[in-house]
Amino acid sequence: MIQDSCRLVGLFGISGIGKTALATQLAKQIGGEFDCVFWRSVPTVPSFESMITDLLSFVSNHKESKSDINRVIHYLRTRRCLIILDNLDPASDINYIKYTQLTQIIAETHHQSCLIFTSQSKPAEVGFMEKWTLSVRSLGLLGSSEIAFSLIQSKQLLGTDEQKYELCYLYGNNPLKIKVVVSTIIDLFDGDIGKFLEEKSTR
Repeated sequence: MIQDSCRLVGLFGISGIGKTALATQLAKQIGGEFDCVFWRSVPTVPSFESMITDLLSFVSNHKESKSDINRVIHYLRTRRCLIILDNLDPASDINYIKYTQLTQIIAETHHQSCLIFTSQSKPAEVGFMEKWTLSVRSLGLLGSSEIAFSLIQSKQLLGTDEQKYELCYLYGNNPLKIKVVVSTIIDLFDGDIGKFLEEKSTR
């Protein structure tokens, strides 16, 4: 995004894997390289048009307020803006097609800004654009056994390292799932991983 001036970056992975956390960290680390940072969680946005209206108002320093993608692009050329659209999934918004069209426009139009979006799956259009332009990149997030293990270690659970890694494996090293199952083990099994695994194996 900084060295190669990428215009579109997608972060992909199953729910709870850490896409939002990574996007947040990115915004903190590189936000200073941009004139402005605009963040929206797509499921909470009333409509695609209202998001574009808010975006145009933001990037124009509140000089304009309408749903006009062309004007948005104009300001993305004159200002270096970082736009983050979190949780852009087909099931999360009825205007998904409009959002994917926006990502294509952002990727294919010359400007000095960048759009980061998170999604559970990579749209076919992004995969195609990646092959033809260096301004589009994507990163698929996989569960990290180190992170999952550290989450388990952060709680006073009874169990061997082998049992803890087995727990990580069972839940795909997914941080959200690990947090849920750790709470279950604490509440229902007195923090004993062995008892939980034994119970699970008998089902």
